[in-house]
Amino acid sequence: MAVTDAKGVVIIGANLAGGRAAEALRTAGYEGAITLIGDETELPYERPPLSKEVLTEPDTLPAQFYILDSADYAENNIDLRLGVRAERLDTVGQKVELSDGSEVAFEQVILATGARVRRLNIEGSDLKGIHYLRTLEDARALSEELKPGARIGFIGMGVIGAEVAASARKRGCEVITIEPLEIPMARALGPRFGAWLAQVHREEGVDVRLGCGVSSILGEQGRVNGVILNDGEQVDLDALVVGIGVIPNLELAEAAGLEIDNGIVVNEFAQTSNPAIYAVGDVANSPLYFGGRGRCETYQNAQDQAIFAARAIAGQAEPYLKPQWFWTDQFDINIQVLGDVISDAEVVIRGDENSRQFSAFFVQDNLIRGLLTVNQAKDMGAGRRLLERSIPVDTVALADVNIDLRQLLKKTA
Repeated sequence: MAVTDAKGVVIIGANLAGGRAAEALRTAGYEGAITLIGDETELPYERPPLSKEVLTEPDTLPAQFYILDSADYAENNIDLRLGVRAERLDTVGQKVELSDGSEVAFEQVILATGARVRRLNIEGSDLKGIHYLRTLEDARALSEELKPGARIGFIGMGVIGAEVAASARKRGCEVITIEPLEIPMARALGPRFGAWLAQVHREEGVDVRLGCGVSSILGEQGRVNGVILNDGEQVDLDALVVGIGVIPNLELAEAAGLEIDNGIVVNEFAQTSNPAIYAVGDVANSPLYFGGRGRCETYQNAQDQAIFAARAIAGQAEPYLKPQWFWTDQFDINIQVLGDVISDAEVVIRGDENSRQFSAFFVQDNLIRGLLTVNQAKDMGAGRRLLERSIPVDTVALADVNIDLRQLLKKTA
């Protein structure tokens, strides 16, 4: 495709969102210059395998790990600037200043700056053998620790902590998880299904410690060898994994004077307070499907919002408003969550909640507001349509495994 020499689109963040934005611009027919900037030296890649396949099969990267290959970027005239940081966004001069001293002019910018891990700040937190997981380099370093019989401790049992704990068990490690809250993955699953997940981990041999924290980290010869819990107990370890959340990378946007409120504030087209600048993925504070605003730290949001932003720049603008959806694979289970896991909703169980194959619908005023499936991808497909079309449901029929959910679509369409 021919590319003009005029100012084009600069994408800051060579990650999933950035890679998909670049790809979508060309797919939408955009012919201007595209520059994709990232501080990692790797081509843009997908992060979900980092906590699973990259840890369990470290010698082979999963198929389609990279968003595109080098030839695709060259063929589509996408200028890759890898291993450099965007240091300043000059909105008056319309240029981005990079850490290598170069500058890139722009007509529009897509900020896909993502997030960085939140780090511990307690005694011993600078010891070797403490791992955080955000990049391919992080995953490869952690994989070296996962030897059969190794005692691996985890601080934090959110999505990443729970997934890595499962991968460590698959590698034959002894696993001890330490979570300050009373349940794992509390924000994503809620209390009822967080408790269910804790039981799954215990059944798989994980030593799950809930409602407790770490007061200090112990070491010998500069390397971690244990932790002291808040109640004074000492837990001996060979390595420690920390997963206590992320911090959105907002510095460029703040310095450029963009509106900030728990993220970069964007409208339904992913535009910031400066209409020439878009923000997508983990950094964007966007309108939510059921009202309000918030940041969505999910794979699907990063990918889809980036595509919608690219289409808007290419003259094909349409509002981006989808119910939040994510999945996690742990042991032999695939969990998918769509919409809102509401504490005061009526929960309709389809299947056996004490098994590893069921679905839970969160219903308010006869409408599905959220859906959680465990090894039931078929239910997620039909449930998504029921939710997005706001189709009233009969909760008795919803719970009946002998009734195909697609029938509910037909009866109420």
